[in-house]
Amino acid sequence: MVAVDLTTKEGLREACREAERRLDESPELVEKVAEIARFLQEVREATAEEWESEEFHERIWEENPLYGLEHTLQPPSESLDEGFRQWFRDRTKGAPEAPKERAGWLDERMREVTKRVWPDRQFGSARRTTRVFAAIFPNDFTAHFSPGRKGRLYHILSGKKDDSHDAKVNRWLLGHLEKTLGPVDRGDWRAVARRMMLPYVQFEMLSERRIERPEIRPITDHFEAIRKSGRLTFDSEMVESLHLGLWAHERRHFAVLTGLSGTGKTQLAIEYAKALTGQTGESNDQVCTIAVQPGWHDPTPLLGYVNPLGEDRYTATEFLRFLIRAAENRLEPHVCVLDEMNLSHPEQYLAPILSAMERDDGPIELHGGDEDAYGIPASIPYPGNLVLIGTVNMDETTMGISDKVLDRAFTLEFWDVDVDRWPGWAGSPLHGRDKEAVRTLLGRLMAALSPARLHFGWRVIEEVVRFMEQRQTLGANLSVDDALDRVLYAKVLPKLRGDDAPRVRDALDACKAALAERSLRRSAAKIEELIGDLEQIGSFRFWR
Repeated sequence: MVAVDLTTKEGLREACREAERRLDESPELVEKVAEIARFLQEVREATAEEWESEEFHERIWEENPLYGLEHTLQPPSESLDEGFRQWFRDRTKGAPEAPKERAGWLDERMREVTKRVWPDRQFGSARRTTRVFAAIFPNDFTAHFSPGRKGRLYHILSGKKDDSHDAKVNRWLLGHLEKTLGPVDRGDWRAVARRMMLPYVQFEMLSERRIERPEIRPITDHFEAIRKSGRLTFDSEMVESLHLGLWAHERRHFAVLTGLSGTGKTQLAIEYAKALTGQTGESNDQVCTIAVQPGWHDPTPLLGYVNPLGEDRYTATEFLRFLIRAAENRLEPHVCVLDEMNLSHPEQYLAPILSAMERDDGPIELHGGDEDAYGIPASIPYPGNLVLIGTVNMDETTMGISDKVLDRAFTLEFWDVDVDRWPGWAGSPLHGRDKEAVRTLLGRLMAALSPARLHFGWRVIEEVVRFMEQRQTLGANLSVDDALDRVLYAKVLPKLRGDDAPRVRDALDACKAALAERSLRRSAAKIEELIGDLEQIGSFRFWR
């Protein structure tokens, strides 16, 4: 579809004209319009006697062509007996002419009918009632087949408004068409049927819209502002690589940030989401942060599930609601951060997402029921404006990343940590000599441990410095060296573990030398103990 600005009258008018062209050029849709027109004329021309006949109710309840019949419920025969038919005729008389009053009246009558026919509100009940009312009040309803999709069209065209009242949504959509295309001849059943079909065509057409690849300059400007503010410093090449990697594919925007814990992977993902969307906060309409949990063996923790107790209810999740918002607003980027995504196997809980992102508008299947009954569509076309960023730590508590995930993702590794680049040094209240002592020792330990990948991240640096600041602020009796000995023993050494190898031996020897030079006896003794374990059993671990 040619991009149009739906915020302007001319853009809306052009979208409506294009929908009319598509409707008139499709033989299948032209035949559908003709079928609906014949049906509407039969209903309107029915006599009072016919209105109360079984044949008439069978026609509007069972043979109604306005909405598809899949997954809809057959009305109980006892609910359509003579008493019901008389009551139904009385309840559908006297609709007000004023638009707002009329919509409210229709919604109220639809609820009454649904409750009487299906007192326990089963699958498809509201949908079936809606199509019956559309047959009787064709100038108040559309022939948009799916209530859930109709609601999404409503959001695309009008923004975020309440879509829980079906008659009001239908009347709004028809009113939108009347404003842009002019009124329709209500005596011309083909014209009425054609107007009823236009929202269906509009939705299919507008769903083809694609988000444009965002410019890189606003992203880099955002991270430059972060650097100047003294918060975490992110390498500009890494930021640009993330942006280019995410948007290299026209539909699949997926990245995995892996490496050392505490190096700012999650913070980078969140800040990128803010920069891309222009939103603030870690979670809002366009940004969502999901903490992956161990034991996610299937998609239900992300996509929800049908209530197994048979209550006709779908248990939705934060991610599913976010996914639906992304599908409804396809021209706006929506970023989801999957924090610690390999605490469970990503290829298991992400399976429908990974499959759908490979196909243009590939469906994400949710359930096999009726979306009106559940309040959740049966499937969602994969939104090309969805950006997924997963963070990964590699240790004994996490899972490996399969090729199925890696083939679809752009990966960035976080292992290099330069102690001198930690942005907190400038604002730290530590006295000059104490600050330099902490900085120098952390730098030596980082240089010693990095070759064996036993080093630490920004988070550990920050916590060591904060510990030393508290010692100074609170006037503790611990000397600088004693405090350093305690905090390094608590924050750096517990991460040490591994098997015998030359670079591991070199790392422990260099670490021991750096600690001994400042007479950090407790920490140096622990390193000596680990070296002894390495020599005796070929491996070492702080906790044993």
